[in-house]
Amino acid sequence: MTSSVPYARARRTVPAWTAFFVWALVAGWGAGPARADKTTQADAPKPEREPSKIFGKTVTAAKDLRGPDGLALDPKTGDLYVAEENAAAVVRIRPNGARQVVIDGATPVYEEEGRSRKKTTGVRSPEGIAFDGQRTLYVAEDVPGGRLIAFEFSDKPGQASAAGTVVPIPLPNHRFAWESVDVGLSGELLLAGSTAEAFNHDPDAGGLLGLVRGAILYRDAQGEWWLPLNDALASYSAARFSPDGSFAFFADELTGDVGCLDLRTRNVRTFRSVKRFRSPEGLWALAGGTALVAEENGAIYRWDPTTDTLQSIYENFGTVESVLWDEKGQRLLVTDDQNGLVKALEMKLGLGFRAAIGTILDIRFEDQSSPVEMIPERCPAYLAKVLKLGGYDPNREGNKTKFADFARKYCMVALDADAELLAPDPAVADPIQHIQFVIVAPYLIGVKEGELIWSSSGFTAIRKSGQKLKTELVQRQVVHGDLMESRFTPVGGQTIALPMPFSARINSDGFVTVQFMGMGSTPDFLLELNTVDPDQSVMVVMPTEGEPEQYRISLPARRNRNHWVIALERKAPDVWRRLSLPARWKGKGTPDTSRKP
Repeated sequence: MTSSVPYARARRTVPAWTAFFVWALVAGWGAGPARADKTTQADAPKPEREPSKIFGKTVTAAKDLRGPDGLALDPKTGDLYVAEENAAAVVRIRPNGARQVVIDGATPVYEEEGRSRKKTTGVRSPEGIAFDGQRTLYVAEDVPGGRLIAFEFSDKPGQASAAGTVVPIPLPNHRFAWESVDVGLSGELLLAGSTAEAFNHDPDAGGLLGLVRGAILYRDAQGEWWLPLNDALASYSAARFSPDGSFAFFADELTGDVGCLDLRTRNVRTFRSVKRFRSPEGLWALAGGTALVAEENGAIYRWDPTTDTLQSIYENFGTVESVLWDEKGQRLLVTDDQNGLVKALEMKLGLGFRAAIGTILDIRFEDQSSPVEMIPERCPAYLAKVLKLGGYDPNREGNKTKFADFARKYCMVALDADAELLAPDPAVADPIQHIQFVIVAPYLIGVKEGELIWSSSGFTAIRKSGQKLKTELVQRQVVHGDLMESRFTPVGGQTIALPMPFSARINSDGFVTVQFMGMGSTPDFLLELNTVDPDQSVMVVMPTEGEPEQYRISLPARRNRNHWVIALERKAPDVWRRLSLPARWKGKGTPDTSRKP
């Protein structure tokens, strides 16, 4: 995502009153204290109280491993491959228990472009691994700027991989660490990861504002790369193809979301379970159309996306990173990274996993195109006085432009909300308790002909002590940044209002993402506004010094949805982002992608 991309509406001429608007906001904005009432959330489906007793004996398939994570079965030999993340190695385990390191940091890795081939760094922090049908093992690196590496294995017994080849991922200068890779029936690829590793080690390395982003990448059977999901405050830990390849399962360890991504079109169509999992790490697609979901704490469930129901199948295992169902051996393989183990849960004779009750037609996919309607007919009182300062009186009798029409015309976003610090931290001595802001014409945000343009806005945050952080005019050197490619271009010195709105976007689940930049003068703010359940909205504050602060934000007491104004209509469905660089790599069982798109 780049800051210069306007919102999905036609550009408009800004009326004269908006030139004064930002000055009015600087002078006249204020917020008042209040306490939010709660909105009841829909009850999540509950699994069976006791796990189904479908497993008999549990055996240790491997021990003394260093951070075991990803699992894969050789389609020809049935050998088990385990990624040792802490050892930068992949281990092969024979059915008789014999163990051999087949990939490590000393295994040669090459980069190819055209006919040139050069040696590069060996494998680092391998996590997700997967075989294709031609015995090519894909290894995903869980480090910032992680690579996807393909290793071809010989048919000769006992021979390890001779070398690996980097599969170009067309995300220049990316900071993503990849946790999962999967291969489809025709060589398609799925990658899941996030910038969390970059953020954890260096907040400035994760991109502008140091925001954690999650992404799922898809390479189709023709070798073209796509970016179906790229979300703020997400950390995708796994993605798996459905048995027929028509959709993909995914898991987000940060939000607890488990859902499905429709692969039949290039529109962003997702379904997310009502159930919120606790740090879902392991994910496996079963032949019957359901998926196994493993929480990091050891609980394992079978999830049916056609009915959004759960079946608890295992508990109290320990820590879980990955799961793999071995159909031939009728066992569930599980990695315990903390204890260095791979466990095998053997299915009881005559038992098996139940198939999905419905079909793909029953999965409630939704296009990321639903308009958001939080537009009251009458202007809220906290906003009316500010608009009046800017030259528009929403309460004046005989006004030709009704407030609702005015808000829609200029794509207004306005908020008055209580803030509650999540997981209270003694280091946050003076937390924010209330916020107010308004953005008019967010589609103007960006750079045009070397000049920064931005929408009119105002922002106020009130701390527990009563201290107010308000919009202020500051002379600053401005940098235009591309978040996906971590590319930043100086624009020049300008007088700007800070914190400045950076973007305002909608997704299909009723969430609006709003970002304010402080450019070192004020904190940066990221808000995820839940228009379905406003009291479940969140805010992340990046202070100019210190650690990030996380808040839940909600409607003030005795206020309903009409207290917020979100007028960001969407006219057409979101489409997958086609990644611009072609993957120039040929390998065994891999499509010829050397052609230009």
